[in-house]
Amino acid sequence: MGALLLAADPPVSEAATAAPIARRPVIGLVLSGGGALGATHIGVLKVLEELRVPIDIITGTSMGSIVGGLYALGLPADELETVVGDIDWAKTFRDSPPRGSLPVRRKQEDYGFLLDLKLGIKDGALQLPAGIIQGQRLTLMMRELTVRARNITDFDQLPIRYRAVAADLETGQQVILKSGNLATAMRASMSVPGLLPPVEYDGKLLVDGGVANNLPADVARAMGAEVLIVVDIPTILKKRDQLTSSLDIAGQILAVLVQQNSLAQIANLQPQDILIQPDLGTRTSTDFDKILEMIAPGEAAARGQTARLQALSLDATAYAAEIAAHGKEKAQTPVIAFIEVDNRTELSDRRLTSNIRQQIGQPLNVKQVEEDFSHLYGSGLFEQIDYALVDRNGETGMVVTATEKAWAKDYLRLGLALESDVDGDSSYMVGAGFTLTALNAYGAESRNEVAFGSTQRLLTEFYQPLQPETGFYVLPSLNYVRSDVRAYGTDGNVNEFRTTRIETALKLGYEVGTALDTRIGLRFGVGDVDLHTGSAASGTTGDFRIGSADASLLYDTLDSVRFPNEGTLLRMNLGVSRGELGADHDYVKLDATGAQAFTFGSNTMIFGAGGGTSLSGELPTYDRMSVGGLFSLSGYTRDELSTESLLHGRFLYMRRLTEKSPMFFDLPIYAGTSFEAARLDGDSGPDSFDQTAFGSSIFLGADTPLGAGYLALGQGDGGRTAAYLYFGKLF
Repeated sequence: MGALLLAADPPVSEAATAAPIARRPVIGLVLSGGGALGATHIGVLKVLEELRVPIDIITGTSMGSIVGGLYALGLPADELETVVGDIDWAKTFRDSPPRGSLPVRRKQEDYGFLLDLKLGIKDGALQLPAGIIQGQRLTLMMRELTVRARNITDFDQLPIRYRAVAADLETGQQVILKSGNLATAMRASMSVPGLLPPVEYDGKLLVDGGVANNLPADVARAMGAEVLIVVDIPTILKKRDQLTSSLDIAGQILAVLVQQNSLAQIANLQPQDILIQPDLGTRTSTDFDKILEMIAPGEAAARGQTARLQALSLDATAYAAEIAAHGKEKAQTPVIAFIEVDNRTELSDRRLTSNIRQQIGQPLNVKQVEEDFSHLYGSGLFEQIDYALVDRNGETGMVVTATEKAWAKDYLRLGLALESDVDGDSSYMVGAGFTLTALNAYGAESRNEVAFGSTQRLLTEFYQPLQPETGFYVLPSLNYVRSDVRAYGTDGNVNEFRTTRIETALKLGYEVGTALDTRIGLRFGVGDVDLHTGSAASGTTGDFRIGSADASLLYDTLDSVRFPNEGTLLRMNLGVSRGELGADHDYVKLDATGAQAFTFGSNTMIFGAGGGTSLSGELPTYDRMSVGGLFSLSGYTRDELSTESLLHGRFLYMRRLTEKSPMFFDLPIYAGTSFEAARLDGDSGPDSFDQTAFGSSIFLGADTPLGAGYLALGQGDGGRTAAYLYFGKLF
């Protein structure tokens, strides 16, 4: 035994002369939060790669957790630069999908007088969301960027060991995220309070880690890092004279919390640690439109520490071996073997799966999934539509999670429309709409509106899909309308009639995709026409009954009904009024309108045309067509001319005067001009009126959160002029 022991030990002379095995230190990279400023971390990473400095551990908070997480996953600095540059940040930070991808039913809500702002109602009380945005697109973006990590739930198994830091909303304590879904961890770490809702993670409600530990150097040290490279984006506090509002003060308090915990971490750095603080000048955390400009300051700051960083540098061979040892998994598109639904709503699973086009046995189509989820989210029924890739028995599947909108499943919308000119002629509507959604498993809805003013209206309708995957639905409705109608008498003077109608209808509809809706049905009702001013011919006033078979078609791809940049709108209606259905008048009415918008740079052109006529019979007073008012026939008052047969066209040119906002709020301001023409047949005007009318305008418009507003000057035939204050929509 002793011989064996002796044999196991080297001779003394050998031990004394053998070269010691050099062990490099464990290097940790610490990345602070900073919003858009966090892209400066990429500049630091570029220098670290250039100097061949290996990284063993990464910890990050907020934007630092995103850059750090993607780098830990294996994306090199140049790839990260491309990724952040290619992202449409303005789009990412807006939950609402493009109007073109909204369900056609949601689009139809845009045509009336209701404002876009929705106020959630729950248990009879007003409900507000947990964040200005819900992070729908942001979450899907992170899913796409981290698809290669679908099999990794332990962040120690990433190519570089990684931790994200968030804060527990209930306790304010930091939460170190070391396992789970990588995209969810990064999303939780940057859930800025008030901006994004908290993320539920392992039973905790998590928000942005900046309020607890914005510079998690201690986390990297606890993971075993012996040398830290700490990248701190300094928090700049506002001066006293800059704190002029409650928002300024709230922001300052948050900034103080972030600054104080960052300074505490810096104070505990050790002599061997390297602190890098990029000088980002006057750039701010919301400058996502300038995000690539943040990279150069990071490079410059890192180069300022070149001498110290070179002490950690490896030779080319050793560095290549380190990179290879990370075992970066090549990004591969998984084939989806199964789809499951985690349905946290009252809707049926079929209501969800019928809108998901991803095919079993086909590679994951990320763009298509995002489009489908955007369509579902646009229905307004969900707080979030998300997915996760899971591996089971060697197969990859997609688990779709649908979360019901807790704060605005039922919602209230206020309404306002106004047109006034300096001559005192004005029309207006104020009111509200209340919509109840997801009333059953197929997604039935009840929509109710009330309006007062120049037009008084009370509407209730019930939308019931028949089968989620077919697009068919039924729509019973009850509608009360009181409005004024103008018509010229035989003496050339304007007669004003007040019409009142109560109608009930039953329609069968069919929706195709996001753009097309067709309906057929029956409509019955009663009403009366009273002469308000002027003198009326016999038979034009009195009570009437309605009995009509109707058909309609709607095709809508406009990106906005206020200031469209692109898209097409086509609306057609056919009404067949018959005595057999209880009507007092037999006639067939056809009307249609269409528009096409084009944008090049800051310039937009809109071409529109439409009209209507009686295909048989004479149109009664209450169902005639009218024209007049801003953008209809500028220079004239609203609906000044009415007729049995109308053909009209218009052209608008607008130029945007303001830059697009890269973040959440945008206030477009436009200057433009319009030209309109109309051909009227029948008793549309006085004897001196040649039945062809022209109008034009120049205007300033603003697309505000409360709707579109215009100041305009209009000119019509015969020296007509009008100055307008207009609040409403183009379509």
